Amino acid sequence: MPRYFFDVTDIKQYLKTHTTISGIQRVSLEVIKQSVQREGADQVRLCIWDGRRKRYTTLSSDFLIGMDGFDVDLLSAVLFGRPARPAQSTPTVLRRYRNRPVKYQIYRMIAHLQALRGKESYFAKRGSSIVEWQAGTPRSETVTAPPPKAQPIQDIITSGDQLIVLGATWGMSDFDDHLQMLKDRHGVEISIQVHDLIPLVMPHHLVSEFSLEFYRWLEKTTGYCARYFVAAQNTRKDLEQFMDEVGQHRPITVIPFARKLDTGRPLLPAKTLKDKNRQLQSIPQTIRNKTKVPYVLVVGTLESRKNLWRLVQAWSRLTQNPDLEMPKLLLAGRQGWFNEDLMDWMRASGNLNGWVQFVDRPNDEELAYLYRHCLFTATVSLYEGWGLPIGEGLSFGKTAVVADNSAMPEVGGDLVEYCDATSIASIADACRRLIADPNRRRALEEKIAATSLRSWDEAAADYIAALTESDT
Repeated sequence: MPRYFFDVTDIKQYLKTHTTISGIQRVSLEVIKQSVQREGADQVRLCIWDGRRKRYTTLSSDFLIGMDGFDVDLLSAVLFGRPARPAQSTPTVLRRYRNRPVKYQIYRMIAHLQALRGKESYFAKRGSSIVEWQAGTPRSETVTAPPPKAQPIQDIITSGDQLIVLGATWGMSDFDDHLQMLKDRHGVEISIQVHDLIPLVMPHHLVSEFSLEFYRWLEKTTGYCARYFVAAQNTRKDLEQFMDEVGQHRPITVIPFARKLDTGRPLLPAKTLKDKNRQLQSIPQTIRNKTKVPYVLVVGTLESRKNLWRLVQAWSRLTQNPDLEMPKLLLAGRQGWFNEDLMDWMRASGNLNGWVQFVDRPNDEELAYLYRHCLFTATVSLYEGWGLPIGEGLSFGKTAVVADNSAMPEVGGDLVEYCDATSIASIADACRRLIADPNRRRALEEKIAATSLRSWDEAAADYIAALTESDT
């Protein structure tokens, strides 16, 4: 019986500098977790590419059984082979450095000095306060679970086994050559997830070198890849067009991602007043301050492709209507690229006179809080390979304003309000319809509540079914 080897290299790389999860890493982790639950740890293993040592190792996946959400502590202990500082006991201002010991100590001293000087602004910019810093005494600096032993993959993997790369691995030095070797020498069947072809479809929103590097990587994968996975029919169309161009064709399987968000306990709704109070206390005051009045939520990296400049322009127009009870616009995500025009305007306008607010890199629990309490979400990107925030909002019963391009209608279906991403007037009109007409918004919310949203377990079952079919 063939075994399934899931690559988690991109998750390890992401954990070096982040303590929250991005869209691609969420997809990979959820599918792998569900695959382990369905097939068992004996049949599912993890593998990691070490570009510096040119070494590909594999390790057991049994630690994923029962893991809640994106457990940074446990993942760090396993993937780095060493303990990590627990997130819940690490001061907020230091969490991004918790897997980087030297920087952790440096910024710990800086924060201590800033607290002594009474520089509240230093902590406010980092989602914290001097009071929180002074009260933050780590309870533990270790993770007790020993990491599993890693072994060279070529010592374990055999002909007929399946190697699945769900994350973004393009640009990793010599990785493709190693995958080609595993196919040629060991008879391994390799599958690649292509999340999107945005570097080729919209290269002007990326550094030009990235687009060329992506093209070369994708062309090289045709030498060892047995099949490609994509999440949307639109992405399949883009990939087929690329295959026609390079004269190489492989099977392409469309497996939609989940629309039902399931990342463990932090996202479960509070059932009692005590639970609500406990959840509220775990949310930084800086975030609670920004959500005291109604708001519309935008989730994602602040980059030019997200079309935030047009969205904020639409908000500027809407705020000029005195008869409209306007909510704030809350942008939640990390700073990205090619977004200078937006940020310059935000500084010049005082964040549109306070109508626009930012939440930098919210963690899972904070993101759940933001979804749960928003009026609706907005995703008006110029192009998406899927559109995770649309589905995440739906999982909290929230409708959305969504651009009617690329893969996004495949996520939103008939549960959202659509707009033309290239038209400020269209974006403004779609937002106005949901803001001015609560009955329209409630009707969509009732439709969402009556809809059976696709789960990660269902997505994982489709992956395993597709892989199993190739074995027969």
